[in-house]
Amino acid sequence: MKFYLLSICFLLIACDPARVASTDPSITRNGRIVFYRGEKFYGLLESKAEELRIVRVTSYKNGLPDGIEKDVHSNGQVLAEREFSAGKKIGTHLGWFPDGKKRFHNEYSEGQFHGPQWEWRNSGSLYSYAKFDHGKVIGKKMWRENGQIYMNFVIYQGRAYGMTGGKLCSQIRGNEDGNTILF
Repeated sequence: MKFYLLSICFLLIACDPARVASTDPSITRNGRIVFYRGEKFYGLLESKAEELRIVRVTSYKNGLPDGIEKDVHSNGQVLAEREFSAGKKIGTHLGWFPDGKKRFHNEYSEGQFHGPQWEWRNSGSLYSYAKFDHGKVIGKKMWRENGQIYMNFVIYQGRAYGMTGGKLCSQIRGNEDGNTILF
């Protein structure tokens, strides 16, 4: 019985992934593959961006990101959560500003944008919305800080329809007297 319990404890400890700093000299890269002491890395890789006060912890399996990646600000606020499978982005990726306000919401499938993509400004106002189908944009809207739309288009049969950005035109209408008025 003691041997059985000891074996379980050893397995639990052995299954706990290693947490290694990206600055560790034993970490090497060959293309997209990360190695630790010459073997494909399995564990948690911790990277620091001191100037941004961010720590990123990425889960690796077979040398590729696999599992959850988190960015955490020095104030404790989680800034981003992303999911990977065999090095490809999958699922819902969420991001926040250091004060906790929403920053982005992206959907992925097999490493490509797939579904909605939202972005917000630090002020909390919506900046952009896009919809993707397996990496191809099928529509997009962008707003100015004041809430005015300056880009709004959809893709249909390979062609963009709508307002594709830049200069806004004033709407011209006629009033009841037949005179032209600007809005």
